[in-house]
Amino acid sequence: MEHQPPNAQSNLHNQLHDPDSLPQRIWKFKLHYLIVIPALMLILIFKLLPFANGIILSVVDYKVFVGLFESSWVGFNHFAQLFNDENFRRVIVNTFIIKTGYTLASGCIAFLLALALSNIRYKWLRGLFSSLFLIPFFIPSIVFVYIFIYILSISTSPFLTSGTLILGDETLFRPIIVFVEVLKTCGIPIIIALAAIASKHASVNRQETGLAGFGNSYLVMNVIPALKAVAAFMVLQLSTIMSTDYELIRSLLNPLVSKTGETLDAYIFQLGFLMMNVSTSAAAGIFQFAVQLLFTIIAYFIVKRLFLKQLFSNHTGTADIKTTNNGRSIIGIVTACLYSIVVIFLLYMLFIYPFTGTGEARQSVWSFISFWNVFSYSVVNFVAVIIFLLMTVTLAYPLTVKHLPGRSWYRLFLLIVISMGSGMINEYLFVRSLEMVNTIIPQMIFGFFNLAAVFVLKSIFNSRYADLKTEAELSGNGELHTFFTLFIPKIWKPLLALGVLHFVVLWNSYLPALIYISNMELQTPIMKLVQLASSGGEMDSTLMLQLGALTSLPSVMLFLIFRRWLTSEIFIGQIRKL
Repeated sequence: MEHQPPNAQSNLHNQLHDPDSLPQRIWKFKLHYLIVIPALMLILIFKLLPFANGIILSVVDYKVFVGLFESSWVGFNHFAQLFNDENFRRVIVNTFIIKTGYTLASGCIAFLLALALSNIRYKWLRGLFSSLFLIPFFIPSIVFVYIFIYILSISTSPFLTSGTLILGDETLFRPIIVFVEVLKTCGIPIIIALAAIASKHASVNRQETGLAGFGNSYLVMNVIPALKAVAAFMVLQLSTIMSTDYELIRSLLNPLVSKTGETLDAYIFQLGFLMMNVSTSAAAGIFQFAVQLLFTIIAYFIVKRLFLKQLFSNHTGTADIKTTNNGRSIIGIVTACLYSIVVIFLLYMLFIYPFTGTGEARQSVWSFISFWNVFSYSVVNFVAVIIFLLMTVTLAYPLTVKHLPGRSWYRLFLLIVISMGSGMINEYLFVRSLEMVNTIIPQMIFGFFNLAAVFVLKSIFNSRYADLKTEAELSGNGELHTFFTLFIPKIWKPLLALGVLHFVVLWNSYLPALIYISNMELQTPIMKLVQLASSGGEMDSTLMLQLGALTSLPSVMLFLIFRRWLTSEIFIGQIRKL
């Protein structure tokens, strides 16, 4: 690179640090403030207003027939009642134990399996194993849980002959929950750690220093990158320390194990929707929000300072992982095969076993789920994903400007909204006030929001193209020109991948339908499966598995089609939902 004269360097420094006054800088970046207005309006209407109602609900004695603003003021009485409630303290402990157990177990297993995969010499075999480990994530929670219920139930299991009621043993329930959730989601931290190892190998290969020598030992090249990536995953799990996979736990929870298995999400849902103790449920939701906001901010700055390079790099493949140790390669293959046996067995129980004639269903699956039902909700979720993509790209673009006035406050605002969660009683009351209950509209509207994807998209762009963005600013190109000629062309593939993953999440989730739709005819395919499963002995077990396979197929097919684009960075946006 040609050496620049001192005056040129000084001009470049002044341009980078933007010596203009604050009003001039705001006017210079006016597009970044204008472009977020539509998304912020949606956030204001459908997130902030319901949340504000939740705050009011928590400090009044809400009466349905009186109304929110006419209900009597009680201050912090509901919060005091919560902390004096033994059940509330118990579910806090349960939530913490289950969450930390999942975090530790998934972190350790992901670390070991990522190292095992990195030892395999053949790129295609690494890719096959990592894809196989990810498939359980794309199976809906209710379906995944029902496989275990079928296997462990004394009335349906083709494998268990003892009369032990395993799912009714409260001492076993927490380990079972952790095991099921780890098996379902562990593919995500595995590929994140494997990508960190690949990034380290790629950086060394670019420097043409080879893999020999103390500086490039196995510890430095494989162990430390994997350890840092897993540590980042575990830190991000802190941001949801008071949350669990509600749909998964609800599907397994029963009165025999509620003492050790009921979590805060289940407690809040039961208070608000089953017992109609609205104000206390809102207070518990505010407590959950406050704790998780604190941990979200802490986790964000820890990851940003210590682990950002392990999560986001300018290298996304695993082809650069080199190994010449045949012994390690064999050990890696054997280790991956052992874990694969469990995953393949579960996939067999879902996609093959119900159709082999071993247990013949008495009815057809199409008598419960129609083509029109599948098509209509596919369209609803597709529309939600389109709005989600527009929101994500417009909210992420301002974060690519490091010296944007108000950037820190804007970032804090997004973190606050992320911590609000969804599916609480205050949102239901807000939707009811708009007379949208028992319609498909809430399913679509609340599908707009996954603000974690905003930070993912921003980090992907900045990790690879920050220099190009700076050059565009210095060249005098307008921000609108840069948006369409640099930002969009560089991020359209990861943006589309985020959309695919978001569609899968919407398709697999039944919580919105559980809350907002009581009409069986309007239910989502997954919610119909939930209702059929809750019918107990009246439902044929083989038919349930066939329905599970049918409803899981769209998500699994999308994964197989877009696997190359679903990189480790894309899955980071789902860590808060695990």
